[in-house]
Amino acid sequence: MISQARPALLALLTSLLLSACVSPAWDDHDYALKAGKTAESAVSAVRFARSAVAYRERITGPYAEVLLTEAVQDLSSVNDQFGGVQPPSDASDRIRDEVLRLTEKAESEVEDLLIQARRDGVKDPATALRDLDRLASELSDFAEKHR
Repeated sequence: MISQARPALLALLTSLLLSACVSPAWDDHDYALKAGKTAESAVSAVRFARSAVAYRERITGPYAEVLLTEAVQDLSSVNDQFGGVQPPSDASDRIRDEVLRLTEKAESEVEDLLIQARRDGVKDPATALRDLDRLASELSDFAEKHR
């Protein structure tokens, strides 16, 4: 009896785990709200990365690396979570493409800064700050538009 219950339990657990990988959006409005919240989360991570660059004179190199690593991980998590939300229509596909373009760009730029920080430090901090500010602004605009 127990040996027969194990496969059923395993199948149940597997289906629960797989269903947790994808979440639905009830309609286009709900999807847009989720996209807006995704952008807000990305803004927070970008600003966190910006602080590591802006205050590089006051913090140690290893601590800057920790801050940038956290920002990259946060952005990766944001992308993964939103990527699992099913768009309900073609209109939502456009929203998905736009928010993922922004969040993936943010992840890539912060990851590049992390690589620089691990090597010899951020090569051009002024440009990095401008780029991060621009990204944060674009993400904020997106989030505001999808509230």
